[in-house]
Amino acid sequence: MIPLHKQKNHHFQYSILVNNSRQKVWDFLTDVDRWKDWDTELKCATLTEPFALGATGILTPKKGPKLEFKISALTPLESYTFQTKMPVGTLEIKRTLERKGNQIAFTDDIKFTGALKRVFGLLLGGGFKAVLPKVMENFKRLAEQA
Repeated sequence: MIPLHKQKNHHFQYSILVNNSRQKVWDFLTDVDRWKDWDTELKCATLTEPFALGATGILTPKKGPKLEFKISALTPLESYTFQTKMPVGTLEIKRTLERKGNQIAFTDDIKFTGALKRVFGLLLGGGFKAVLPKVMENFKRLAEQA
């Protein structure tokens, strides 16, 4: 994987190894109400229905307005993608679990799409990239306790 600081601000990813079963990591990862426990940039996250393909919810960041999101792709125990609409594009976050020996590799892939992807990358992407390692360490610590 390309080092985080060398990735583009409009599309980047980060992975971390977690010591727990795939099922427990998946259960923690899909517990939307707990996203705020490990994502330092969120005040609150809620789903309006059970976690499934097409489910919608609300993200409340610490800075900025509330955002509606939708689960746009889902492969149980492996990955899901959620999207939130932005002017002339989307913010797409894909979260993937992969077995690596006795551990689970968790990858967070963040991408801005559309005509303004580079603008949003400049405005928001750098900040997201800066906090992502800490967010992922928080996830690892809590997921290993799950």
